[in-house]
Amino acid sequence: MLNKYKGCLLGAVLGDALGMPGETTVSRFIGVTLGFKRAYKGHPNHDLLPGQYTDDSQLILIASRLLAEASWDPESYAKELLRTYNLNKFRYPDGTIYAACKRMKTTDNLVGSGVYSDSAGCVSLAVPFALAYKDRKEMAPRLLEACNITHTHPAVHAATLGFALLLNTLIETGSTDAGYKALFTAAENMDPDLAARLKNAVRIEGTGMQIDDALAAIGNSSSVYHTLPLAVFLCKRYDVPDELLAYASACGGNADTLTLLCGAFAGARYGISALPQDLVAQLERRSEFELLAEKLLNPQKPEPPVPEKTVTEKSPEEPESIYDSGWEPE
Repeated sequence: MLNKYKGCLLGAVLGDALGMPGETTVSRFIGVTLGFKRAYKGHPNHDLLPGQYTDDSQLILIASRLLAEASWDPESYAKELLRTYNLNKFRYPDGTIYAACKRMKTTDNLVGSGVYSDSAGCVSLAVPFALAYKDRKEMAPRLLEACNITHTHPAVHAATLGFALLLNTLIETGSTDAGYKALFTAAENMDPDLAARLKNAVRIEGTGMQIDDALAAIGNSSSVYHTLPLAVFLCKRYDVPDELLAYASACGGNADTLTLLCGAFAGARYGISALPQDLVAQLERRSEFELLAEKLLNPQKPEPPVPEKTVTEKSPEEPESIYDSGWEPE
């Protein structure tokens, strides 16, 4: 189980880092290779080094820390997003998240500033929530609360919850069929248009259509209506994790989020031992994500409050930054 937990969490971050330089670019499937690269000069991610992740994994890190300590609540999550925004530390943020944080700042409304947008900017939250909750009925409302902080569109809620259910089911049962069924059921119940697009992606994959033609038919934009169906197509087409990650990262468009979803799927299915170990070793904050996976498997119970009479005054300390890791590529 720990192998799959680490695989799912690190697989997601690995996919994000692999897709990072391809974000917003055109697809390139000729001579596809797997490896960390740097974005071209002038690209929004050109300041990131090979092996570093984008804003998608920043959301995973923030949520995982809260969930691992069993201290989750929407307001705490929103405060961390706003803090990241105020420090200007988001890495090429999704436009919807940026707009929601701007609203939080101007209105002081932490939990009511979400934007009606179908961007896939918060879908990465599916990963830590799938790992933190064994009870799906308990997970669903809390995950939707988290989505609603930035995204209020029903398709985004359906995609995020559906993908979390897929991962959760896959880890628990080992059955990809059961996982896909959980995803499709959530989509059918919450956003029929998304469900239709997911089924179309499966149909296209079943025809054996070439990946470049399939991408043109499904779409690779940042819309959740494109990102999630394309991820499903790729996960059904490529069984070998290296191949899956290589082709996902070559899709251009929303490549970082797309490859994140594929990496989470591969890790949940096969475990961290099946992921490319040389790349995992070079991943930014690898050891912290491994530790978080362990904590998500066995969340800590909140410690009882300290009696008031024993509390001594201390000067406030700035919490450890989630941004300045001192990480350098090997």
